[in-house]
Amino acid sequence: MKIKKIIFGFVCVCLFLSAIGGCGDATDKEYTFRNAGFEIGTLTGWTAEGTAFTNKGVSVALKDKNGVRYNYEGDFFFSGAESAAGNATGTLLSEPFKLKGNGKIGFLIGAGKNTSKCYVALVGEDGETELEVRANYEFDENDMADVLHRVILDGSKHTGKTVRVKIVDKDAGIDGYNYINVDDFIVNYHGSESPTGKIFLANNYIEENSYKVNKRYRLSYHVMPQIGWCNDPNGFSYFGGNIHLFYQYHPYSSAWGPMHWGHVTSKDFIKWEYRPVALAPDSGYDSNGCFSGSAIENDGKLYLFYTGVNAGDKQLQCFATSSDGFTFVKSGRNPVINERQLGPGMTAADFRDPYVFKKGGVWYLIAGTRVSGYGNLALYRSANLSEWQFVGYMLNVSDPAAPNYRLTGVYECPAYAVVDGHEILICSPQNLSAKGTEFENVHSVVYMAGKLDAATGKFVYDKFGEIDGGFDFYAAQTMNMPDGRTVMTAWMQMWDRTFPTAADGWAGAMILPRELSYKNGRLYQSPVREIEKYRKNEVKASRREIVDGATVSVNGIDGDTIELEFSIEAGNAERSGVRVFAGTIHETRIYYDAATGTVVLDRSRSGVKISGAEANGSTRSVKVALENGVIKFRIFLDNTSCEVFVNDGFAALTANIYADDADTGIEFFAEGGNAVLVNAVKYDIVVS
Repeated sequence: MKIKKIIFGFVCVCLFLSAIGGCGDATDKEYTFRNAGFEIGTLTGWTAEGTAFTNKGVSVALKDKNGVRYNYEGDFFFSGAESAAGNATGTLLSEPFKLKGNGKIGFLIGAGKNTSKCYVALVGEDGETELEVRANYEFDENDMADVLHRVILDGSKHTGKTVRVKIVDKDAGIDGYNYINVDDFIVNYHGSESPTGKIFLANNYIEENSYKVNKRYRLSYHVMPQIGWCNDPNGFSYFGGNIHLFYQYHPYSSAWGPMHWGHVTSKDFIKWEYRPVALAPDSGYDSNGCFSGSAIENDGKLYLFYTGVNAGDKQLQCFATSSDGFTFVKSGRNPVINERQLGPGMTAADFRDPYVFKKGGVWYLIAGTRVSGYGNLALYRSANLSEWQFVGYMLNVSDPAAPNYRLTGVYECPAYAVVDGHEILICSPQNLSAKGTEFENVHSVVYMAGKLDAATGKFVYDKFGEIDGGFDFYAAQTMNMPDGRTVMTAWMQMWDRTFPTAADGWAGAMILPRELSYKNGRLYQSPVREIEKYRKNEVKASRREIVDGATVSVNGIDGDTIELEFSIEAGNAERSGVRVFAGTIHETRIYYDAATGTVVLDRSRSGVKISGAEANGSTRSVKVALENGVIKFRIFLDNTSCEVFVNDGFAALTANIYADDADTGIEFFAEGGNAVLVNAVKYDIVVS
């Protein structure tokens, strides 16, 4: 049996299904009928009329024209294409049986382009009276039309009756797919219908190819794709007892491509489980990609809001819903915000990344855009999530006295949160000009602390700052936990850079999620507390003097998948800090620079060179003041990532590091004077 538990998103273990009505051609007489899965290898047990259904159609180990498995169950299935000539018609009728249990019949179907002529019916004992009909309504000639997928023929209104299953082919045409493929009829079926089309194709590709990925740079406690490309986090949310994280995903190569939504879930932000692809570009309004967006819970359902990009590259806002959090159905009203609903000065070429939230009993949606050539954020409101009205623009970029920034890019990937009573607006502006040590990347992530005027859409703020001062941090998104925490994640990469893992068959990862707080007029961030459950092998060190030009090593404080926390008394040293990922050739330096009053992250000698659009490709820095002459660091390493938190979350810097396997050394150093390592503690982070 070739069971696809992950692809179909339901449990299909043969022993279990035998108990509820069969797995393939199960023999539970209470529910099933003879040869329900064609496992006899002929049409025995079925009555054929006409020429469409012959024993030739009970086929073995076939593939479709694209070389993809037909996705049948067991050893046999019925293939209409193999059964007879192209213009053949007829019916295939099962033996009669009493419909028991829940009355639902799950079966596999493929082809059957004309759904009014090719279908499966539940009929009365006479073999004629059609009670219920199910055809291949998901048929897509351009996308795996022959491949079988699981559907349900719902006969729940007819339980207790003696019935038959009737397979019908009335299509006498000679054009493509004028036949039907079927397999594995399961009576009293308790599963769900399976994803089809491009979602199925993506999941099938992942399952069959992810083993090919080179694991040398893989991470152990960060989200990354199984194979292929990922970028922006999407739909970060809590639903049905799980933390859900979706992401922009192109499974077919390690370069950006037509966007899908990848999906992982977790109970604790650290151990993640891969789920089936949630969205794929399979509709007219999103044929060029399902771009970034957000998730909310409403009326017991999880809503995914996203930007659909159509064949004309117009960006329009759409949504899909799910009752279980794993299988999503796109709204029949998509796009719910179309080109006619754009605000003045906007175009559908730059209208993306919807973030939906509730305020005062009203739903609001923020979208990144450009207005008359300059980046901005557009606000919409709705009472029912399906009908949206434009409110206004959130940023006053035309006012030269305003403390915000006027830029030619888009304020991408907005998010809104209330943190410790403060309204926080987060976004990722493209081409934001550097200001001192802030915004050193070509593309940045900023937060604004202020107040939203829901009537006008304006967000008036008194703080505009950078969230992470490192190299690799973009498209931050927040979610609310049931315990009241606001948690943030982000893409741990940056645009306009080289991607060393692309050669290994994958690219992109997410940061270690962070808890947000607001104090002292500033946004603070700390790693989620759940990471502490994965600490192993504690090693401590106390006061050690670091002499100018020398280094201090502590036995047991080393490694590349660790948490390292320490404090340094800067003394009279010009620079004092730590070397991580250190080896005979490589090192990554993190230190306090007394002359500039900054913490510096230097990856100029880290390993594989990363090229980018920025003039300064080697260092990043953040302004930080000493506290009683001491600076505190908390650093997380995960094979190829480095996340630095300074002074209890006052500042953060993130970087990808591609060192050699042997580069696991850690050394504390001082230059231009002496310093003191006040204390240090290291834990291995072990996620198994």
